Amino acid sequence: MTINLQPFIKGGVPKYQAIADALKTAISQGELAPGTRLPTHRSLAEQLGVSVQTVSNAYSLATKMGLVDSTVGSGTYVSNGSVDNEFMLIDNSDREGVAIDLSIAHPVCTVQLQQLFSQTLHQIADDDSEALLRAMRPVQGQPQHIEAGIRWLDTQRMPTESDRLILCNGASHALMLALGTAVQAGDTVACEALVDHGLIARGRILNIRLQGLATDEQGILPEALETLCRQQTVKALCCTPSMSNPGSTHMGLQRRREIAAIAERHGVLVIEDDVYGPLEPNRLPPLASLLPEQAFHVTSLTKILAPGIRAGYLVAPRHLLRHTIGRLAPTTWMATPLPFEIVSRWINDGTLDRLLGFEQQEFAARQKLVDRYLADFRYQRHPNGMHVWLHLPGNWNPDELVTTALQANLLVTGDRPFLVQPEQRRNCIRISLGVESSRSRLTQGLKLLADILNSPPPPTHFLL
Repeated sequence: MTINLQPFIKGGVPKYQAIADALKTAISQGELAPGTRLPTHRSLAEQLGVSVQTVSNAYSLATKMGLVDSTVGSGTYVSNGSVDNEFMLIDNSDREGVAIDLSIAHPVCTVQLQQLFSQTLHQIADDDSEALLRAMRPVQGQPQHIEAGIRWLDTQRMPTESDRLILCNGASHALMLALGTAVQAGDTVACEALVDHGLIARGRILNIRLQGLATDEQGILPEALETLCRQQTVKALCCTPSMSNPGSTHMGLQRRREIAAIAERHGVLVIEDDVYGPLEPNRLPPLASLLPEQAFHVTSLTKILAPGIRAGYLVAPRHLLRHTIGRLAPTTWMATPLPFEIVSRWINDGTLDRLLGFEQQEFAARQKLVDRYLADFRYQRHPNGMHVWLHLPGNWNPDELVTTALQANLLVTGDRPFLVQPEQRRNCIRISLGVESSRSRLTQGLKLLADILNSPPPPTHFLL
């Protein structure tokens, strides 16, 4: 048969790997259905202008990644199983009696990732590591790590230059630096009405006034931001356009343009928390890319790879770079170089792209489990997101549900940590799908949650 893989092939990696990655993308986007017969080695080689051996190597890698099945005399077919790759977890550990945790924002960490991490540490130890040990300048970050970060951000549709990028110890650190640079005590900062609890904590530390804005499934409503800007001076907008936490709202391109236009018109600095954006296949350009001289862009690998890899990237407006570095130095001097040495190697050899591909596919599979086991309930989520914002049936409230679930050895998060205005309670809980590395444990947790929701709340004295 004839298939067109050319639109999915990316440069910067060996040809056989590019073809295997293109197959993975085409399958995940539904361009190649399970059971589809692929071209012969020679036919695909002629289509792509490569050698037959290159296609053989590509098919071999795709087989190891679980993308295709090959049978001698029959051909090569798109696998009927789930589209996993070499980072898929097989977890047979005994965790009986341990609470099932659906409460923490956490990527899926696999045994294979742990092994890769150890191998990379050994490689660094075998190399000349004196430069890492002695590193203390430039405060902005080591030049080779800055350059690797620029290459990765370019794949995330956030092009930048070395005179705008600062390395930080995770996104929380980067957001604190951005806010500290953009606002002063007493300033008004606009944000979603539901936000990550870290922003609320940073607001209290900096003594700024957070003003929550109305949202829909695409995030902040433009008219809400416009009205606030006309009523008072808004110094900054701090928002999460991609897969917001906890509500899973996700801005389309037109909404991003509308928000950017309002911010530009009223002179509002934008601070974009983009820690979940890399989970989106074929992602939209970040909001900050539409306002390069009026926006801070924050991302990291903590939420999309592993919590302990606190490699954060902060893109600052060029005219505010020195102000931001001036706050970096007295707080931590410079970001720890070792995590950036690890991820820079993974960026340069293509490992990071493959790891992110796994996370995208794994969360897509986990969201399908949500659709299966929580089909009777209303919720918001992104198809590749790590969270679900679940609306509770009328007979339940969040505090009762969290307590009842805890007594059943199930951990979920109520609405309180995410409320900019604490009095505006939401009859919702947040479910996070990544901390349990085993899909079977996640399935048990979703089934248990459904059973709880289908039962009446227990009498109050049993919750005490």
